[in-house]
Amino acid sequence: MCNRRISNQLGLGIQSNEAPSSLQKLLYYLKLKYRNPPVVIYENGELLYYKLKIRVGDKPDPSRRFVTDDEFRTHYLQGYIEATLLSIRNGSNVQGYFVWSFMDVFELLFAYRFRFGLYGVDFGAEEKRRYPRHSAQWYASFLHGSELRPATPTLSRIRAYSER
Repeated sequence: MCNRRISNQLGLGIQSNEAPSSLQKLLYYLKLKYRNPPVVIYENGELLYYKLKIRVGDKPDPSRRFVTDDEFRTHYLQGYIEATLLSIRNGSNVQGYFVWSFMDVFELLFAYRFRFGLYGVDFGAEEKRRYPRHSAQWYASFLHGSELRPATPTLSRIRAYSER
């Protein structure tokens, strides 16, 4: 399990700390202290912070270079899903797990600066174009039965496969 702790300064005094083992400890505590109640985990995810000066009505990314490579979010989800699965195997009564969120939305306090979505949204375009991020592709693959942490193909594996 991933036990490393990541801290990213995101602006506005907000920090993001990755600690999947804390979720596992909490589920264990609920199991012992409260006789294992049914638990549903809502809105678990990692955000992408756009460091732009955004005012109401501004486009979220004037450069039109949208971030599709969000492997940090994939890593985050892998850690927390793994902690949840280990807790279930240990007897915790987890009934559901929901990623936050399916796609980017307007946040009341932060406008378009924080992006939580597996799918990004071009809020500056009239048609509000949506695009899948790396995490969306990984999550869809995981839900269809792929491994939680798929092996990354190495050069030696690629060479060995192509020589067959």
